[in-house]
Amino acid sequence: MRYLKQCPVCNNIKFKDWLICTDHSVSKEQFNIVSCETCGFLFTNPKPKDDDINKYYISSNYISHTNKKKGLLNWLYQLVRKITIHKKLKLLKKFKENGTHLDIGCGTGEFLYACKKNDYKTLGIEPSDLARKKAVKNYNLNISDDVTLSSLKNDSIDSISMWHVLEHINDINNFIIQLNRILKNNGVVFIAVPNTESWDCKYYGKYWAAWDVPIHFWHFSRKTLTTLLEKNGFKIIEEKPMWYDAFYISILSEEYKKGRKNYFISFLIGMISNLLAIFNKNNTSSLTYIVKKKRKNCCSN
Repeated sequence: MRYLKQCPVCNNIKFKDWLICTDHSVSKEQFNIVSCETCGFLFTNPKPKDDDINKYYISSNYISHTNKKKGLLNWLYQLVRKITIHKKLKLLKKFKENGTHLDIGCGTGEFLYACKKNDYKTLGIEPSDLARKKAVKNYNLNISDDVTLSSLKNDSIDSISMWHVLEHINDINNFIIQLNRILKNNGVVFIAVPNTESWDCKYYGKYWAAWDVPIHFWHFSRKTLTTLLEKNGFKIIEEKPMWYDAFYISILSEEYKKGRKNYFISFLIGMISNLLAIFNKNNTSSLTYIVKKKRKNCCSN
């Protein structure tokens, strides 16, 4: 295990224990989430070393890597994914009608393939061998496993998407710096992450599925993500709720809490979370942040 000695957001060295969560998907081990005493950022500490993290991804709950279709939950996931791919593509077109699009953590490639069919030049990054091979085989996509982004040239990418990826990134500050390096000055980034201030998070507490320890290293609020991005040369220009996430997360959370799935209760909790989010984005289970580079001063004294 690796202990972090500094907060990635504000570099403070003082943390307090905040929550102990269980890895319900794989190991059943418990992991500690700490809160920075200065900025309030939540992160898993200690977290597994790089050589150990892969074993925590071997789970039937990780549908984005396996593309499973059997079972009601998997069927619902596939159905919702078709809808959300259309919505994500529409959002991408709103900000970038064409150009080179990079999907980081592209899984089995469905969204990236939709971009390709709509005349974007596509690149993908996926560390999972299983998911990457499926994407290449099924859709003939250009996908690498270079999560460091080091192989990509400066100012070469028009748009970047990360659908529930940033919380998995190890060296998060350096990663965001690399995003800034490869993105064109007029480029746009789409970052989707769970929201630790959401109503469903508060309702389920330590059973909230989006804690997803230990593979989720970082646990963002709107405030802490804004601070982290601005620190590394980005600004948030828009936020979009991810309405379906509340239902999926509630299905898993209900099972973690009660030991069995209850689709009716899960739907009810997801609906309450979304209704409250209409009036306050802080209640949204997950948010997509549309991000651009900060403008540099054209001159200085």
